[in-house]
Amino acid sequence: MQWQNLTEKAQGQSSKNWVNTPLNDGLLQLIGKHKVNEEGVQIDSKIFNLSSQSMCLRSLKYWVKRAKIQKHITWHCARHSFAVNILNNGANIKTVASLLGHSGLQHTEKYTRAVDELKQKAIDSLPKLKI
Repeated sequence: MQWQNLTEKAQGQSSKNWVNTPLNDGLLQLIGKHKVNEEGVQIDSKIFNLSSQSMCLRSLKYWVKRAKIQKHITWHCARHSFAVNILNNGANIKTVASLLGHSGLQHTEKYTRAVDELKQKAIDSLPKLKI
């Protein structure tokens, strides 16, 4: 991803498909500011220098530290937490599948197993029986 592609939506690639991901103020703060040269002109460069797995992990550790998370986080854990958290906050499964770049719901459904709060809300939403 390059700075020129960054607006309020980030575009990334998942397998063969491009995925547009909305960004909020918190995510924009974690990414940081657009780099500028000595003259103050914005440099059109990559936002993330993720050329190797070690660089990816280094970037993830940096973002985890900036977010003040006190746990060991892997990419798998971050992706899982993202999916579960947005499901817990009311996102529907099709939206989550789209954000994760899944072509169908099959892979996304595994995240719903970890969402006990949603299960309880679904049960609580049933009408009360007058017996």
